[in-house]
Amino acid sequence: MRFIFCVVLGFCLLIAQSCARHLFLPEWLVPQGLLVCAVFLAFYEFSFLGALIAFILGLLLDLSSGVLVGPWAGAYVVVYSIFAFLSRRLFVESRLVAMTVVAIATLLAGFVFISLAFEYQEVTADDWLMLGGQALTSSLITPVVFRALKSVWRRQDKALARRGAVISPV
Repeated sequence: MRFIFCVVLGFCLLIAQSCARHLFLPEWLVPQGLLVCAVFLAFYEFSFLGALIAFILGLLLDLSSGVLVGPWAGAYVVVYSIFAFLSRRLFVESRLVAMTVVAIATLLAGFVFISLAFEYQEVTADDWLMLGGQALTSSLITPVVFRALKSVWRRQDKALARRGAVISPV
């Protein structure tokens, strides 16, 4: 049920992202909400199913962009893999850490996408400025998306104790 909620929320964020483009907002001002969901999965779901859902989120963006099928999906899996391994060492309950990780993940996913999709085309400074703006706006929506996903998710390294959840030292 949690994974279905994540995909449905990603689909709603994709619709909002498309609506923002149709409202003639500049491209750098449109956040990558699906990537925020993929980063959340990296923090809270360290499994093959988490990687699969990150791939599906990237595939949703690929299918809606109409460029190629695959570059965003590959970029999201790369981002998921890197931050899933790092999430065990980060204090992921902090909003500032989550916002910083989303900003870095947006830049990383954009770099992987540009490398895969525009292999033989020149990348301009405008492309990098667009990624920087998207990193900033994506980090600003992170607390809202994380709060929505945390309402149905529970971190696996919490052991139930008598008086509530306690983080396990093991």
